[in-house]
Amino acid sequence: MVHKSNDQKPAGTHNRKGSVRLSREAVVGLALNIADSEGIGAVSFRRLAHELGVTPMAIYRHVRNKDDLLDAMTEHVLASFDTSAVKETNWLEQIRGLLYALRRVLLAHPSGTYLLSRRSLPSTNRLKIFEMSLGILRNAGFAPREAHFIFEHLLNQAVALVVAGAGYVQGSEEERRAWGSKLLEFYGELPRQQYPWLVEAAPHIAACVDTERHFQFGTDLLLAGVEAMASSKRFKNP
Repeated sequence: MVHKSNDQKPAGTHNRKGSVRLSREAVVGLALNIADSEGIGAVSFRRLAHELGVTPMAIYRHVRNKDDLLDAMTEHVLASFDTSAVKETNWLEQIRGLLYALRRVLLAHPSGTYLLSRRSLPSTNRLKIFEMSLGILRNAGFAPREAHFIFEHLLNQAVALVVAGAGYVQGSEEERRAWGSKLLEFYGELPRQQYPWLVEAAPHIAACVDTERHFQFGTDLLLAGVEAMASSKRFKNP
């Protein structure tokens, strides 16, 4: 009779090579790497199991379902969020610092734009950021309802700025100049009588604004509106 060892590891603890211990952190980390490099659609339990060398059922020992996995990925992404901006004395600069911290997180994890847009209960890290942002806005004089709406709009617009910025030409300076020349030629040759403002703006359209300047201008625009709202006190709750 063959006796089973009492210290036998549960199925799915190691991959087929026996070199990696399967854990929630390993599953979430791999899922995030796949999502960042190939898109969120490439993440599946079957794919994770194949990459980790285990059966799909072994994955369920560590994440309950797809929503649980996505929630854990969101928490992982926000774990690197830098909150040092709250040390600034000016409340507008505190908000600006948090927006730039969000940008750095999203640039490091492109899948974060999808993860943050999901309808789900906030994770611990997201709660901390939410609480911190509301505190800054409340201390700036905004009512609770105002602070909530401002935070939501700033968050959504910051994500949109990062996504839109990705559409600008990347690559070498030579590639950027080549694309700029192409744009200048296209807009410059439009019928001036029909498109006078576009022809006038052609050099600026062709300037190929880099992502840093794009985000900076967008952030300045957003915060100018928030500052004006704080000064005028004419904000009306919808």
